[in-house]
Amino acid sequence: MPNAYLPRPLVHEWSDEIGNHTELHQASLSRLLKSQRRLIRWVIENAEHLDGPTVGVTQYLVGVLARIFDLAGGRLKSATWEQVRDAERRIGAVAGDLLPFDDGFAERVRKVEWRAQPHLLDEALYSLFERDTESEDEEPLDDTQSGKVFLLMWVATEVLDQNWKPPKDLELLDSYTFTPIASSGA
Repeated sequence: MPNAYLPRPLVHEWSDEIGNHTELHQASLSRLLKSQRRLIRWVIENAEHLDGPTVGVTQYLVGVLARIFDLAGGRLKSATWEQVRDAERRIGAVAGDLLPFDDGFAERVRKVEWRAQPHLLDEALYSLFERDTESEDEEPLDDTQSGKVFLLMWVATEVLDQNWKPPKDLELLDSYTFTPIASSGA
């Protein structure tokens, strides 16, 4: 059973903090990626069809997902192969209905009843499809590469949520409502 949901403003705040101050989070990102070796191995195996540097970006983004769970507190256990394969099957069962990777992809994804952390997935969609990168120092991925990366991140989110035991004092949400980035306090 999935956990209650991390609030969108908190997810966005932590995501921006990690992105803007990667050097401060580098040790934690490395530790978390090492602790999720099965999940990272699966990501690497399934990222073979991505363009060269996109594989590294995908690993980093999965590290960011794990870091957000880490910042939320509680306990994050290592993934099992069974959890990874189960999440892969669940997402694979709906992935074909979400194609193509075009301007409507994010909206189609948001209509799927997610099992785990929809605000994390909204942040991933924002980062990969909706963010304006013209003013930033990075090259945007094309929609096909972004879609493939997102599907890998979705599997990772499902697996990480299964292995996360939130702290009792963290205020989580029992229901999901799409919150655009502009109204999330960003």
